[in-house]
Amino acid sequence: MAKALSIDKTLSQAAKAAKQGDWAGAQQGYHAILERFPANKRAKSGVETLRQTALPDLLKTARIAQGNRKWAQAEQALTVAAALAPEMMNIALALVFAQLETVNAPAALKTANRILKELPDNREAMNQKARALRILGQGAASREILQVALAQDPTDPQTLTNLGMLERAQGNRAAAAQHYRNAIDAEPKTYILHRNYGLSITYTPDHPHLAELQRHLATADSKDPANAPLFFAAFKALDDIGEKDQAFAHLKQANRLAKQASGYAFKQSATTVAINKALFQTPIQPDPEQDGLCPIYVTGLPRTGTTLIERMLGRAEGVQPCGELPVVQTHSVRLVNKILARDPKALHRNDMQGLRADLLKSLAEYSDGSAFLVDKTPLNFLWIGFICAALPEARIVNVTRDPMAVAWSLYSHSFDGAGNGFIYDPDDIARFMVLHNDMMAHWQSCFPGRIFDVKYEELVNDPETTSKAMAQATGLAWSPDWLTPERATQQVLTASTDQVRKPIYRDSNTQWKRYETQLAPMQHALRVAGVIAG
Repeated sequence: MAKALSIDKTLSQAAKAAKQGDWAGAQQGYHAILERFPANKRAKSGVETLRQTALPDLLKTARIAQGNRKWAQAEQALTVAAALAPEMMNIALALVFAQLETVNAPAALKTANRILKELPDNREAMNQKARALRILGQGAASREILQVALAQDPTDPQTLTNLGMLERAQGNRAAAAQHYRNAIDAEPKTYILHRNYGLSITYTPDHPHLAELQRHLATADSKDPANAPLFFAAFKALDDIGEKDQAFAHLKQANRLAKQASGYAFKQSATTVAINKALFQTPIQPDPEQDGLCPIYVTGLPRTGTTLIERMLGRAEGVQPCGELPVVQTHSVRLVNKILARDPKALHRNDMQGLRADLLKSLAEYSDGSAFLVDKTPLNFLWIGFICAALPEARIVNVTRDPMAVAWSLYSHSFDGAGNGFIYDPDDIARFMVLHNDMMAHWQSCFPGRIFDVKYEELVNDPETTSKAMAQATGLAWSPDWLTPERATQQVLTASTDQVRKPIYRDSNTQWKRYETQLAPMQHALRVAGVIAG
């Protein structure tokens, strides 16, 4: 009898959710019944009704979110839509793309495998599966499936692009360049291909691609945000050959267009910091530490040396470097939204227990069984309080670096994916640096002793002393291997892919001085913000 009441209650809650437009809640309720009782008529009827009423609304929501590059929202809508209509492979293909845009590689791999089970020769699904495998560090498997896709169509730009990205992530610049060159030949006006190709080569004044870029610049709309990659490509080419004035002019235009395309407003970041500080007005003491997987988080601003540190840590035994994972932000944002929807708007201990379970479950999907897992997502600094309160076993390394060197490195790089919209404007960069300093001071006061600070300059000038201190702080065994991060074999999916394959060098902080005259407004912005003295 109790089971029947439980079924009735679940069905009633699902019907109520459907009436309120909570399609996810309704779908989950009905499918929870069908998993236990596949013949339940009320649940089957409820699902069929949702297919008629919810599916059009979900697909409309997904299309709008895709158009606005709000991939988390698109993923959420498409997940429900795919559950309601599992036979519609076009929905599944849209879902796997959204999952990859949110870097939800484990889920994307499952979706791609489901599509390929039904459509084994679908080249788009092959490419999405290969992307997921690449993010998960399974380069050989990714290459294998891409070669199958390429055999279907040797000129397919999507397959060639994914092969180029895989080769560059593994340090094979020549192979990457050839794949990108072939993709350009197939789609000469897809400007991101030109940018990617340029990042894989070193230009000389007579390089044929330089003239090709000039021809595209002569005809491309300089006000179209979609053309930002072309101007980034032109900057890289002209920078390589020392044409600084022309290079910087193209870089300014690239950043103006990229900011416009991103839709970024600094208020978004400031609001996140204000909410997180308010939620952690007083420290939240975590539960006692438990045995099991020990995550190490390397945080800071992008371009401060987080990849270098990850490769150093990865030289220790029992450490799995994972690159940049979406786990902390995904679950922390979800928790914050839940808190903001209730009264009082405050953190509870059971919130942290739930967050802990979510984090560990998601991390387990990336883990290869090593005792330590490194997540080097720089902007995890926004969520350090959540990490400390939910994962007492976690180690946190925060990296800082000369502000002008960081600002120039941010401004001169084109980042794939969303999340770094502040990098395209000197004023936004300066304000974001202030925000980082403010956030870190707050976390240090809330969780003293939990965060180990590393100065990039000390690391490269005295790597042995600094890395030994880092080993002690993270609970890892130091060895001389830490001093040769360039010998690490893991792939690099960030803009640092070329630099970190060189031995530790000390002159990266001075590279901005080649453009010192052009960067006077940026220096002024940093001074006004109080980030640098003067």
